[in-house]
Amino acid sequence: MSETPSVFGTPREWAIDLAVMTAIGVFLGVIGPFGSFYGGPVELRIAYWVANMWIGFIALSTFVRLSARAAIRLDLPIWFVIAVGVAVGALPLAIALGFFSAWFWPPNHGRLSPLFTQYGQTLAMSEPLSFAYYFLVDRGWRGAAKRGWNAAPDPAPALRPAAAGGGFLDRLPPRLGRDLLCLQMEDHYVRAHTASGSDLILTPLKDAIAELGATDGLQVHRSWWVARAAVAEPVTSGRNLSLRLSNGLEVPVSRASVAKLRAAGWLRPT
Repeated sequence: MSETPSVFGTPREWAIDLAVMTAIGVFLGVIGPFGSFYGGPVELRIAYWVANMWIGFIALSTFVRLSARAAIRLDLPIWFVIAVGVAVGALPLAIALGFFSAWFWPPNHGRLSPLFTQYGQTLAMSEPLSFAYYFLVDRGWRGAAKRGWNAAPDPAPALRPAAAGGGFLDRLPPRLGRDLLCLQMEDHYVRAHTASGSDLILTPLKDAIAELGATDGLQVHRSWWVARAAVAEPVTSGRNLSLRLSNGLEVPVSRASVAKLRAAGWLRPT
């Protein structure tokens, strides 16, 4: 991807990320780091660490997103701005988690850990988790950096409406070109994939397809439209069919669309 990073992300992204944080919280609850192993039974530790991971992730992922956007706009290395942003953001987070811990553990009601200790523990977990989030989860930041640090980001390309009377291709940012490969539905958006990358466009899939007019392509799945010229080969796995595109992306084909593809000559007759 090469789009400018989104600050808030999509509900699907948040659901996936929080599910991962829950799994990490369960693991930490079982092993009981930072002395929490002796704080209570395993179910209490799991509840504590899952809550910690949710609170920490919501705060830190916001810091990471804002830091990535600021780094691109200020022509600074993303890793450096993230490191500084998380180090600063870990302080209020440590205070919040300190109060939460004092409230959560029955023996410690109202008793706060020393701020330096709480900050050190928070920072020790925040920095590696934040960098793991940046390097393992692609939210478009690395693609934005690869465009060149001096390149100004496109102003809110995902929210740019089409010009009056223009087709769907008019919505695409210039960096993607007009070699459209496929459209992928994501919540209320459509992700347009071209030979140069992808970007989110705020429109229903059915409206985007309608705007494409006579473009040679078909809707092959409830969530996908594919340009015929982009299809490299069909791929079968058991009873499932997908289309491998020229950029390596595999698009699922619904069983209801197989006959339509055969009739259009996209598949060999059986």
